[in-house]
Amino acid sequence: MSAVPPHPVAARPVLTGRDPLSRNVLFFLGYLVLAWISYDYPIRGLYITPWNPHAALAVGLLVVHPRSWPVVWVAIALTDAFIGVERMPFGALVVSSAALAIGYAATAAALRRWLGGEAVAMGRRAAMLFLAVAAIGALTAASLRAAALWAMGAVPFSQLPALIHRGSIGDGVGLIVTLPVLVVLSSTRHRAATHAMLRSSKWWLIASVTAAAVFGVFQQSHLDQFKWFYVLFLPVVWASTRFGAVGAVWSAALVQALLIIEVQTGQYQPVTVFELQALMLALTCTGTLLGTIVDERLAAEEALRSSLRLAAAGDMAAALAHELNQPLTALSTYARVSQMLARRLPQDDAAAQGILDVTDKLAGEAARAGDIVNRLRRFFRERSTELQPTELRELLADAIASQARRAEELQVRLGLGDVPELPPVWIDRVQIAVVLRNLVANAIEAAADRPDPGERPTSVTVSAELQRDAVLVSVVDSGSGLSAEQAREVFDGTASSKPGGMGIGLSISRAIVEAHGGRLWGEPGEGGTFRFTLPTGTGEAHDE
Repeated sequence: MSAVPPHPVAARPVLTGRDPLSRNVLFFLGYLVLAWISYDYPIRGLYITPWNPHAALAVGLLVVHPRSWPVVWVAIALTDAFIGVERMPFGALVVSSAALAIGYAATAAALRRWLGGEAVAMGRRAAMLFLAVAAIGALTAASLRAAALWAMGAVPFSQLPALIHRGSIGDGVGLIVTLPVLVVLSSTRHRAATHAMLRSSKWWLIASVTAAAVFGVFQQSHLDQFKWFYVLFLPVVWASTRFGAVGAVWSAALVQALLIIEVQTGQYQPVTVFELQALMLALTCTGTLLGTIVDERLAAEEALRSSLRLAAAGDMAAALAHELNQPLTALSTYARVSQMLARRLPQDDAAAQGILDVTDKLAGEAARAGDIVNRLRRFFRERSTELQPTELRELLADAIASQARRAEELQVRLGLGDVPELPPVWIDRVQIAVVLRNLVANAIEAAADRPDPGERPTSVTVSAELQRDAVLVSVVDSGSGLSAEQAREVFDGTASSKPGGMGIGLSISRAIVEAHGGRLWGEPGEGGTFRFTLPTGTGEAHDE
């Protein structure tokens, strides 16, 4: 839907995490309810109507569960059998519902093939693909059904063009208007954007203008309504430019709902309703394309700001490397000299042994600090990553150990959560260690700063899991969490809530993760949650 910085939460339009039985039951109920409320102005009682929101539910199910087409077939057949006035012959009902199910399955397969499993556009090119696939899919499904009805003798050949024309409009409205709504409702990121939009007074102003425009248009005579229908483009364009694709989805859905109310309460002929829905398709396509263009522009602006911030961070890293290399080298040298002097003391001297241990750690930390500074300088200048196969569990444990004392000081329980057996990941160990330490340190600060620490224990948990061809790492704290707006802006790097902080740690972390082919994001909700992915696979260690 929108082109804000990417999240791996795929926008799935239907039930995904349920067992097949409950999923199918919920689908049946949803399909029958949507079919019942949208049964307006059918052609000869053959269940060809100008508005089919249940088509979106069927295609959405088939996008996620392609083998569910028999379930869709049965749902269509039951709908045709029990909703409507005239009854089709049993053979025509079975064959025509199977033809429609095949059309929906073909549409879902095309969406899955060309949009990567997401049923709605995330950018302008994908939006155009979605609209094209939905339109062709609706036409295909209507043609298959009309051909089946003709083959079974339910309709004469002369009526086929009208059946195809009106059937494609009905399914087209269902797919293009309703499917994006289902996607928004099933996506965590899009729901968060919707909640933020609903908290805006501007959205309610747009909704009020939309309602007033619909009322004004339908106060005209039936002949003049088509002339004034284009007034409804104005609030949809307004919502799209203000809230992006999410605004376009909900404004189009609002216009559709108001249109149905007006049609139900007025005196309309079937031909008139189909023509109004054809205009509705044009309005929705306009809003969708405009919304995705706005989102792409905002994403491009954010990418530019991020590049400028990272360029500044690169200059700073280069300056720090120049200034710190000599002191760090001297520090390491002094530590080694101290070790040499301590070895001249009696071997049974406890103080001498303590000095050896401390100076050895001091030399190791100085070398690690120098390595981090030099690696970050090379990363910002050349986007260089030295990939090597790494056991992620070991890296997670190291990140926790490095922050254990700080967590103890702030009375935050820090631990490693569920980490199953994971394949080695090809990463720059030093750079990903910087990401982990930054996320864990931020989580500890957030958990310790929670305003109501007495209600539940303060804690930070780091976990990982395998997801298809990527490893998902999660850092979850018991802090106040992020709002939807904070989740979008936390990577801006324009400000920091920490005293003396510059606010660029998360920006740098995201840049590092993306350079590895992964994604880093924060999730809104109670308690802070940051996740990032790292692709799995094999390869050779190299500089990129």
